[in-house]
Amino acid sequence: MTSPDQGVDALYFDGRSSRARAVKLSLADGELVLRGEDVERHVALAVLRLSEPLGRAPRLITFPDGAHCELPDDDVFRGLLLESGQRNAAVVRWQFSRTAVLVSLLVLVAGLWAVHEWLLPQLARRLAEGVPEALTERLSDETLEMLDVNVFSPSSLPAARQQALTKRVLALAQPDAPAVRPQLAFRRGGRMGANALALPSGLIVVTDELVMLARNDEEILGVLAHELGHVSRRHGLRLAIESSAIGLFAAWYIGDVSALMAGVPAALSQARYSRRFEREADTFAARLMGANGISPAALANILERMEMPASVGQEGGSEAAKPRRTPSDYFSTHPLTEERIRYLRGL
Repeated sequence: MTSPDQGVDALYFDGRSSRARAVKLSLADGELVLRGEDVERHVALAVLRLSEPLGRAPRLITFPDGAHCELPDDDVFRGLLLESGQRNAAVVRWQFSRTAVLVSLLVLVAGLWAVHEWLLPQLARRLAEGVPEALTERLSDETLEMLDVNVFSPSSLPAARQQALTKRVLALAQPDAPAVRPQLAFRRGGRMGANALALPSGLIVVTDELVMLARNDEEILGVLAHELGHVSRRHGLRLAIESSAIGLFAAWYIGDVSALMAGVPAALSQARYSRRFEREADTFAARLMGANGISPAALANILERMEMPASVGQEGGSEAAKPRRTPSDYFSTHPLTEERIRYLRGL
């Protein structure tokens, strides 16, 4: 290591021209001593500014008058500082400490987890609750139009059957306030198969395959009650908002959700609800079904049958009459089905 007597090689720039001068730096009595061609300076260390280490880039010593030195070999100068009793700032020292780096990484991970698990959901919930009704209706209409083009086809259910199911849903007493105004739209599910999809306005798309799979209307009402739970808790909007943290921050900061809402229809059409959202919707459905004299087991029964292969658990009728389901059916949007079945049967 270079001793203080020998000094440390550096390049000096006086701040008035681009000329670089080769100089030697040393420390004496709390001062930086700079000697070189046509220049000699003695400046107190307290008034100098030393840049932080940045890889192999030269460190800079900046003087109060704007002049500066470039240090090609920071290790030598750092050793010189230590020998004179000087220390880098704590932040600089932490950069070279494995323990400090590890602690910082753990704090970062914990912070990101807290944002993802608590802060982001809370902000999304508040933002979703503030979305006006007119906007939720527009988003729902746009989502349904998108699905009609890419997934669904017109329903083949008789009009009388559609009207009967709609009448039963509208007659349901809702114990939770505010009540959701349900609307039913029937479609042939295509690759979505046996499914029901709730949109933010309260519009619930019911596939022919789901109606064909059910053994009684109570099972269908159980699925629709679950979807009403998603509407009541605004899960679709919250999920769409949570999926775009940057958009969420911008909407919160600016106070305008219109730009964020532009991407919601695509997100709603591909919703993948979390365990928490599914449990909230199941709890809502169980209360609604109980208030109307329907056992929550009816929902569990159809969930169990929907989880089976298409050729199992369906009695009667020809193969052509049985709904053909694909892997992209109800369970792609409703995970952890076995857990949910146990929960519903335990109520």
